[in-house]
Amino acid sequence: MSEAGGDTRAPVPLAVFGAGLIGLRHAKMIAEHPGATLAAVIEPDVQAAERAAEQDLPVFLSTDDAALDSPDIAGAVVATPNATHGAVAEDAAARGWALLVEKPLSSTLRDARRVVAAADRAGVPLLTGHHRRHHACVAAAREMLSSGLLGRPVAADVAWSLRKPDAYYNYQWRVESGGGPILINLVHDVDLLRFLLGEIVEVSALLSHAQRRGALEDTAAVALRFDGGCLATALLSDAGLSPWGWEAATGENPHLHRTGLDCLRLIGDDGAMALPSLTYWRHDGAGRGDWSKPLSDLAMPCPPTQPLAAQLDHFLAVTRAEAEPLCDGADGLASLAATLAIRESARTGAPVAPDA
Repeated sequence: MSEAGGDTRAPVPLAVFGAGLIGLRHAKMIAEHPGATLAAVIEPDVQAAERAAEQDLPVFLSTDDAALDSPDIAGAVVATPNATHGAVAEDAAARGWALLVEKPLSSTLRDARRVVAAADRAGVPLLTGHHRRHHACVAAAREMLSSGLLGRPVAADVAWSLRKPDAYYNYQWRVESGGGPILINLVHDVDLLRFLLGEIVEVSALLSHAQRRGALEDTAAVALRFDGGCLATALLSDAGLSPWGWEAATGENPHLHRTGLDCLRLIGDDGAMALPSLTYWRHDGAGRGDWSKPLSDLAMPCPPTQPLAAQLDHFLAVTRAEAEPLCDGADGLASLAATLAIRESARTGAPVAPDA
């Protein structure tokens, strides 16, 4: 450290695989971060690579380029289509690069296990990119739950219904088995519920294709059972227009209109909480509250968070071996298994126990 207290360590060189929407967001944040250097954006699609190069980013078509043999690169962000994560992670891990793999780890458990195995084999850390865990309100809610502020968790419900523009589905991978709103969007809510409430032991689900009439779902209604007995429901649609959804609530995604409306409710036998506002409901009188007694609400203080930026800070600490991944490979596998169990339950018409 300098006398002024600044960080005098050399910036960490990072690579980004993928120059799509999320890949470019990662790349730009890395390029602007004082503790990081953007060493490469690796994008095999020529047109996407050209668009990235027009933004003055250091673009390479593959890792075969000799310039990427430099031992200086310390970590990589994998932001390619879901089904490609296994092969890309193997390439990066074999080079000794720490991994931040965008959620989900892959589109199948088999390929996701390939990602985890590649990191284990190379001895590099693996951070699964469930960036909602890096919200200050999520950390506060987890602490409040673990402290017993709500009492014993009883139930939860979450809604995500944001109609995507028609042009969103012009990309072929978004209409194939690795795409669709369950693996692109609902996996976020599944991981967030796991992070707050514990392991999911059973899911039951209904899917609908009625709006777009395509091969992939456009709407899902899901019931989840947690190992502590808590139950939750999750409603998903990327064809229904509404103000409810995590990104709409937080304003974290510049491509989505911000509504500021809560979309997640947590209910305990002594209180309740809504997120992301972190509004806490409780009985203030003597004795235990019940439906005959008044409740009061309190907005808990919580600083605003840019979760992708907070995740990058964390990844830099992980790369420097200063922190353990907040969402490691095993965690990423468990969230993917619970998410894939939703599709399996809808297919079979029966409850399914996730198997990571």
